Parts: sequence; structure tokens; C-alpha cells
Amino acid sequence: MDTSGLLVLALNKEAHRNLSKQFQDRLTGKEYFALLDGNLAQDLGESGTITLPFRLDIDNRPHQIYDEIHGKMGTTHWRRVSVENGITRMHFQPVTGRTHQLRVHSAHPKGLGLPILDDPLYGNGADPGKMKLHAAKLSFDHPFTGERLTFTSPAPF
Repeated sequence: MDTSGLLVLALNKEAHRNLSKQFQDRLTGKEYFALLDGNLAQDLGESGTITLPFRLDIDNRPHQIYDEIHGKMGTTHWRRVSVENGITRMHFQPVTGRTHQLRVHSAHPKGLGLPILDDPLYGNGADPGKMKLHAAKLSFDHPFTGERLTFTSPAPF
């Protein structure tokens, strides 16, 4: 709800079924931009892949928590785009599509160790809708024609 940018909506059950299967089978392409609250540690390099197990915190919904035993794996490719005034601009390509995946991968010490700027759950954000996470590119096959469709939306920050 706090992420800006692109999303896809199905207009009927058959299209919904087809699109859901594409997401489940990881046939879609998704790219995000985010601003992280701080300077990303230099020892992490300029790009990489985060793979962390996490799950719902049943005592603090909808918060997700790191859990090596019961968590499900989430994988994200990341690239540092720039750093300016103590804020790191990142490019994310999630491989999996877990709830709050990019937010957890950003904020957790075993991930990037920096929350997304203005994130009300994992960072210091106070106002809903202000988080600096933007769905910038979405690709999928049209559910009826099979044509590959790609949509883009530049980040507003």
C-alpha cells in the first residue's frame, strides 16, 4: 500500500488466473527504485543478491521477521545507483515476490542494513504513502494474446 508505481489488475477470472500463474512461476519482470535511509556500507560493493528467510510476525501483523527455521526464502538482486546527502538510491529486481520482501531485505542487518526512507514499518516513517519505494518496470505476457508487455513509470523521487 505504501509503494508507488505500477501494478496490474485482471478484468476477469480467467485473466486473473493466468496472471497469478505468471507471478507464481516467476515469468514476470519487476524492477523497483528506492531511497535508503543512510549510506550503504562500502564493503557490500556496488551490487549483489540478498537471500533471506522471513515470515509474518504473528504478534505484530503485518510486520515480517527474519526466521532461519520457519521463514520462507526471498531473493532480491540489487544495485547501488548513487549516494547523495546520506541517502542511497537503489535499483531492486526481486526474484521472489514475498510480502514486504524489499523492505525486509533493505532494513535487516543480514540484508543491506538500511531501511527504505520513510518506511513506517521497518524504518522511521510516520506518514502512510510517503515511503520511497517505486515499482518502475513491470513485464508480463498478455493473458489472452501471449504478447509480452512491458510498462515503465519513472520514480517521482
